[in-house]
Amino acid sequence: MPPLAPAVAAALCLARRVAVLFCSAFGLVVAALMAGCTAGDTTVEAGGVGEPPAPLSERAPGCDGWGLVYEVYVRSYQDSDGDGIGDLEGLQSRLGHVEALGVDTLWLMPVFPAFGPAGYDVEDFGSVTPEYGDLAALDALVADAHARGMRVLLDLPFNHVHANHPWFVAAEAGDDAARARFVYADTPGDDGRWWPSAAGGWYYGYFGPAMPDLDYDNPAVLAEMSAVWDTWLDHVDGFRLDAVLMLDEEDGVTEGAPAAHAALGALVDAARAAHPEVCLLAEASEWEAGRTATWLDSGLWSGADRVLDFVRQDALVDAGATGDSGGLRDVLAIEGEADGFDGMGTFLGSHDLARLPARIPDAARREAARVVQLLLPGAPVLYYGEELDLADATSGTGQDYAMRAPMPWDDSEHAGFTTGWPWFVPDPGYRDGANVAAQQAEPDSPLAVVQAVGALRREWHLEEGDTWRPVAGLPAGVVGFRRVSSVGEVTVYANLGADTIATDTSAAHPILASDAGVGPLGAGAWRVWATAG
Repeated sequence: MPPLAPAVAAALCLARRVAVLFCSAFGLVVAALMAGCTAGDTTVEAGGVGEPPAPLSERAPGCDGWGLVYEVYVRSYQDSDGDGIGDLEGLQSRLGHVEALGVDTLWLMPVFPAFGPAGYDVEDFGSVTPEYGDLAALDALVADAHARGMRVLLDLPFNHVHANHPWFVAAEAGDDAARARFVYADTPGDDGRWWPSAAGGWYYGYFGPAMPDLDYDNPAVLAEMSAVWDTWLDHVDGFRLDAVLMLDEEDGVTEGAPAAHAALGALVDAARAAHPEVCLLAEASEWEAGRTATWLDSGLWSGADRVLDFVRQDALVDAGATGDSGGLRDVLAIEGEADGFDGMGTFLGSHDLARLPARIPDAARREAARVVQLLLPGAPVLYYGEELDLADATSGTGQDYAMRAPMPWDDSEHAGFTTGWPWFVPDPGYRDGANVAAQQAEPDSPLAVVQAVGALRREWHLEEGDTWRPVAGLPAGVVGFRRVSSVGEVTVYANLGADTIATDTSAAHPILASDAGVGPLGAGAWRVWATAG
């Protein structure tokens, strides 16, 4: 059995941790039109930067081995200059922590100039927001991440722009060419997402009047956005694609219309023609088990490598909250029949969701749910701070959403996030052990568990594509499965229920567990066995 890293093994041999080991036509239209795009709308400002970082594909085989994905809100991760706002240089200074988690793919929430602090209402696709730094800082971050074996994805909200974007300002001023970039009508539709235009008529904004939708039925929009993709792919390895189901509406269908798939396919085809190594993680908020996996496998996503699995997330959280894993097992069984099963991105939290303690109140069952998340097939996705089991901030009233508070690094003033006054006051809980430094010193902390499971994933080669087999006949609260890789077989049992249950685990001793590893499996307990192949 391959050994875990010595530091991980030593940390885990204490206390209760028992382990010491551990659509083609559209693409042609786009390609033809890209030559006519104006540089002023799409060119990234160089700012004196030299050659961008070499693509990670020179160090790793394209998008194979996505491994663990880590979502970071740059504004709240680490401030490097004392202005109270996290930035790219600060994030780069913390890449050692990210690397120690076993992260292979770093996902940055939007870094473009935007109206709101989260960045999903872009005002300019051509530069980095000065609050975070500049293109040179992004290039330095990517180069450092590459040296550590990590790829970097930018979050790209390309369904819409903010109302302050020059395109929409011109449209509202009556410029016909600019209005053609958006969805306008003389009369509003009946879905409640139409807003009165200053120039007459109505415009469509799925996410509200401040975020007008781009019209991807217009070939010029496809060309302009393809140019945006192409330029940024000289600097990063790919994108997390925001709100792809809303990309194009058709015949009254506002989510998941065939036109949305076709528009995405056109963009992907054009991107892959110039950047074959591009890696794409799509946000596809489907709520029908297996449907997203089937779409992924059938090619309807036209090259998206991974799709965030909202159904799996909902079922896993529900199992931890209610103690009944039946729904989760049903979802996994349905997804397991779909050939796109291994392309799912398994997440528990995100920038849009309350942090996990608000949704699974019991700490042990939260940990069990996280272990399951990290070991299921596909790409597990951690939202920053989940490795510490952070709760929603109680200090954020009137500032921003409580799940977007600064990362707590230690128990010093402002949690080590900034030497100035933080844009968002850290939650007071950081002084009571909810910080990185404190949990690094505890062998059974949430951080230690995530690091250990991350090391286990790598040592046992639990990358996408490995065989997954559910364990049948388990009590209602327990989920069990086996992963088969080139190294051997890993078996996972997690009791998400509220009752202690007897287990049939033979004489095998787990390599990683939350308890002594023998006898009944208590509420919230989990165990991982491995057998070399």
